[in-house]
Amino acid sequence: MRGDGVAVTSADPGPLAALAVQYWKLCAAYERELGFASAERAVAGEAQLRFARRRLDAILGEAGLRVAVWDGVAFTPDVPASPVNAEDISDGATAVVEATIEPTVTGPEGVVSAGKILLREV
Repeated sequence: MRGDGVAVTSADPGPLAALAVQYWKLCAAYERELGFASAERAVAGEAQLRFARRRLDAILGEAGLRVAVWDGVAFTPDVPASPVNAEDISDGATAVVEATIEPTVTGPEGVVSAGKILLREV
């Protein structure tokens, strides 16, 4: 049981992982929109966003899950995320993750939900 009275079970982490990915994407979209807000509203929005992300991490942690993003990481076959633009990278070229489109969700047993990433050739 979580602190707010909601029972957390790790029997099937799939639905919670799927919800976490959508929540993460919503936070990312909100963060982009904050760039269009007035300075005063942006400060309040950034505080709310930090709180929301901490809550996501805490709830996932209670279920033994965590969200991983890959921005700036050198791309190798070990990165548990699918590149959406792999065809844009030349054969044998080095690539880095330009952006995480969907995070990877991991648990005690390994990857629960593979992420989606955008690559950039370096």
